[in-house]
This record gives sequence, C-alpha cells and structure tokens, in this order.
Amino acid sequence: MHLLPLITLFPLAALATLNGHCSGSAATGVWKENGICIKTSTCNSYHGEYKSGACPNDADDVKCCVIGYAPNAETNPCGKYSVCDWTANGCSGYRVDDKCPGVDNFKCCHF
Repeated sequence: MHLLPLITLFPLAALATLNGHCSGSAATGVWKENGICIKTSTCNSYHGEYKSGACPNDADDVKCCVIGYAPNAETNPCGKYSVCDWTANGCSGYRVDDKCPGVDNFKCCHF
C-alpha cells in the first residue's frame, strides 16, 4: 500500500539534473565548466550547441548545452564577447541577468 508513492518518485530522481551542471564521460573542457543540462529545443532557441552523453540519466531530449561560443554575435543571446556561464566560475567582466536559460546562477558573462 505504501509502495506506490515510492515508485512514483523514481522517475523524478532519474531526471534530477535538468538545469544542472553537465557531468558524465562526455562532459569535458568547456562542456563541463560552462554547460547546462537543458532540453535540446531550449538550447536551439538560445542558439547554443549541445552534445550527447554529458547529462546521464536524463530524458533523450535533455543534452549538455553551451551558449555563446559561436562567433556570430547576432545569434548570441548575451551579445558579442560573452557566454552563458555558472556564476560560481567567476567572471572577468560583468554579469547580465535574464539572458540565459535555466536557473538563477546561470548568467551571461561579458569579458
């Protein structure tokens, strides 16, 4: 009788890294440092680049996404010379809110 509530929690645990840091064997370099696990449709809408294998245990449409590494400033939501980055990484320039997807601690860094 109490087993049903426990079973319904397991799918949520498997998807726990949505909007989280990229991890896993494919999360290396910039993907590990600046990537965010989001839906591929969201990554595309921010003109980001995504890769498979860096958001383990997530749904098939959730991938590691980096935003702002393409050289075209017109497609970068943060503008030229900037990337979406985790605030814990620090920023050599200044931060801008509300330009990057995901959580409050994932923001534009202008350098």
